[in-house]
Amino acid sequence: MRAALATIFCTGQDPTDALEFRKDQVDQGVIWKGRNKTSVGAAIPISSVLAAELSKAPAHEAETILASSKGTPWTYDGFASAWQRLRRKLEKAGKIARGLTPKGLRHTMATWLREAGQDEREISDLLAQDSKVMGLHYSKNAALARKNRKTMLVWEDEYERRAQQAKSVKPAK
Repeated sequence: MRAALATIFCTGQDPTDALEFRKDQVDQGVIWKGRNKTSVGAAIPISSVLAAELSKAPAHEAETILASSKGTPWTYDGFASAWQRLRRKLEKAGKIARGLTPKGLRHTMATWLREAGQDEREISDLLAQDSKVMGLHYSKNAALARKNRKTMLVWEDEYERRAQQAKSVKPAK
């Protein structure tokens, strides 16, 4: 279950797509897969975080990157059932907030990327969305103050540059 959640979180893909990643879709550290819902192709680099999590998962013979405890490819229903059991246990222990979903990890990735300064197109490309509007949708809850501070510094620099330019030009009579 940990490897499956890490794959969803570290790729930003919908759980149904992430569960279907096949070993033959990995080439030089990149997962090449079209998104089921939109048929948009994705080139998803395997981060060091994901590689570390996958290396801890039990070996299996399934054609997919992920496998259930039986060593067979996850079905969505099997994954959802296992997630519900784990979610209830973690909620009861106070380790996660109520209502957390694996699909929410997709939103978390997009939000973090937007807060770090990635634009909607970059986010949409990673999430395999054909429209940058979807990147905006998935990152709509981003706390943009840090990113906007950087943008404001760019504006201030531009203001200063233009102010200096205006001072060096003699006004017309």
